[in-house]
Amino acid sequence: MAAFTLFVFAQAAVTRSGGQSAADAAALAAARESRDHLYELFRDAILEDEDLGDVLAGVDFRTGAACTEAAPRLAARNNAVVTACEPDVSRFGYTVEVETLDTVGDSFIPGTENQTARATATAVVAARCEPTSQEEEEIGLSCDERDWSFDPRDDGEVPEARDLFQVYLDD
Repeated sequence: MAAFTLFVFAQAAVTRSGGQSAADAAALAAARESRDHLYELFRDAILEDEDLGDVLAGVDFRTGAACTEAAPRLAARNNAVVTACEPDVSRFGYTVEVETLDTVGDSFIPGTENQTARATATAVVAARCEPTSQEEEEIGLSCDERDWSFDPRDDGEVPEARDLFQVYLDD
């Protein structure tokens, strides 16, 4: 009997773990979508000579498609559905709650066979760079891993979204 009970708990733990993976993936997807939007704003700002400091500080942090498209898409890939997605503009992040489509499954404990799992995760976007110069012919950035200097009118190497912004899970 004890072995069966442990098996049921193991099934529940697997379902819960799958739910947490889905929540993590959905929250990260929402944050990445916003990071990509900030990167588009960065690219526009360097061409239009707008203030890069505002973009890198997340002033135009967008919450639109992150909760309606990105988070649900990644939750579905992990066999779950988003039950809540809340942007947190003050932290430039998202808290996402999911419910698994998988259940605990057949069990000798009545009522557990249809039990799903719920999990929550928060992901945030953080700037990795600060502007050091913003001239017509040169943009300078001081970043965590590398300093950048480039001509915004040149097709040379410019930082990518992952160079400018970090996306990570937060407690």
